[in-house]
Amino acid sequence: MTAGLYVHFPFCAAKCPYCHFYSERPTAAGLRAWREGLVREAEAAEAAETDRAPGADGLRFDTLYIGGGTPSLLAPGEVAAARGLAETRFGAAIAEFTLEANPGGEGEGFLGGWRDAGVTRLSVGAQSFDDAVLRTLGRGHTAGEALRFCRAARRAGFDVLAVDLMTGIPGESAGSAARSVRTLLDLEPDHVSVYFLESVEGLPFEEELRRRPVDEDAAVEAFRRAADALEAAGLRRYEVSNFARPGRECRHNLKYWRYGPFLGLGPAAGSHIGRRRWTNLPSLAAWSEALGEGRSPRAEVVELDAAEAAREALVVGLRLVEGVDIRAIGERFGVDLAALHGRAIDELVADGLVIRSGDRLRIPPDRLLVSNSILSRL
Repeated sequence: MTAGLYVHFPFCAAKCPYCHFYSERPTAAGLRAWREGLVREAEAAEAAETDRAPGADGLRFDTLYIGGGTPSLLAPGEVAAARGLAETRFGAAIAEFTLEANPGGEGEGFLGGWRDAGVTRLSVGAQSFDDAVLRTLGRGHTAGEALRFCRAARRAGFDVLAVDLMTGIPGESAGSAARSVRTLLDLEPDHVSVYFLESVEGLPFEEELRRRPVDEDAAVEAFRRAADALEAAGLRRYEVSNFARPGRECRHNLKYWRYGPFLGLGPAAGSHIGRRRWTNLPSLAAWSEALGEGRSPRAEVVELDAAEAAREALVVGLRLVEGVDIRAIGERFGVDLAALHGRAIDELVADGLVIRSGDRLRIPPDRLLVSNSILSRL
């Protein structure tokens, strides 16, 4: 069974006010602790028999994803070292290697080096090509810098140029949202993710939303217009928020949605192997200290029974446009999904919220934006 390897880079030069992912400012000591901790965690994971959860035999790692944080702070040599760790410790035969990048800074000068280090897929967090929207988001780059960075990335020759956009931002107009999409399409990206702001409760951006609340209907309409433009340009929607040219879908992220195994290294990284999932300590200091003392760096471990795992596979799989095969999921976990959730599925079908064709279930494309409310019924 193929698996994905995720490496969390826990450093950002500045924290975006809407971001809930774990990160801190880089220091020489912190970077050293991260590097040493990765090696220790990889060694421990390689040797740990306890990670051989049911259904986890014969894992073959074929994707590597460095996320964060701001992994584009890493020089090419550091990126190559992460790939080397995956290959030497896990025998990874990497077919897709993703690096998340922020526009601007030293990153533009690293592009060729990252490509030479084996990065095949560059995921650029542009978020917008409108300066006013970028200022609202507290981003450290301008629209012009994002455009220049993406053009340079295209010239560098990555197999896939992926770009993230956000919509539903305070002060964003229909016109500015449409212009961002047109600018993006001029770059001819291979993959685009369009996100709404997630929960910002307790974050600095919560006050911004309180002062300037977003018109949800307008935000949904902006998303739909963006989706139509992307589809018309040949980027097929394959997940709630993700669009790609045929064959350019993110293989690593598809493992999440298809309930495949993945191993996460680094503070706050998550893992899912067999019917076990866990999350690392969300603190560089605590994670590093645990590994240095020979202790587990895990903050939480959840062991699922077969029925729980099958239900999770059903729910996350329905985020995909292709949907799920409930018979195949049932056979994988040795349960009868139709018996366990047949009534809820029948009600969703009757309400027009799920389409059933034989054993395959999928959410209608025009209902994907309300998928969370649909999935909660399962």
